[in-house]
Amino acid sequence: MISLSISDPGEALDRMCSALRTLASKTLQVGLVGAGGSAADHAALLEHGSPAQGVSGRPFFDAATGSAYVLDPVIEGFTAALEAAVSGDEAGVTAALEAAGAAAADGIRAWFDAELGPPNAPITVSGGWMRNRISGKPFYISGKGFNRPGYDSGALYNAFTYELK
Repeated sequence: MISLSISDPGEALDRMCSALRTLASKTLQVGLVGAGGSAADHAALLEHGSPAQGVSGRPFFDAATGSAYVLDPVIEGFTAALEAAVSGDEAGVTAALEAAGAAAADGIRAWFDAELGPPNAPITVSGGWMRNRISGKPFYISGKGFNRPGYDSGALYNAFTYELK
């Protein structure tokens, strides 16, 4: 609950209005903000899969951004930003939104660590021999060596960030 008491309506009201304008003018973007190259490619492959490459999709983005890992810190940050705005603290508004963005990006990574599944196939982890479905010729697949779906090089995992405009 937010309580408000104004002892000097002139100056306090001006500060509050200015801080509220600051809050209203900000936009917080969280996710793959400005990410390109391998992170964006990996996100698209992970989200939609690729039958041609034998990769099944693991839709993650809506689930991750709509999870408590992300929403709870965003709600807390926006509440703190609103409280700062009502108090007339413009710097506090920006600091609260920055903290919310950082926590939300960390929340996406936390969701990745806890929720992304199912596990990789054993051949994906350890490698092994397979046969081509058409020609029947055997070929070897080298395994990743670890069972962390969606992580490969870490480029996608580490690309989650935020931007406050």
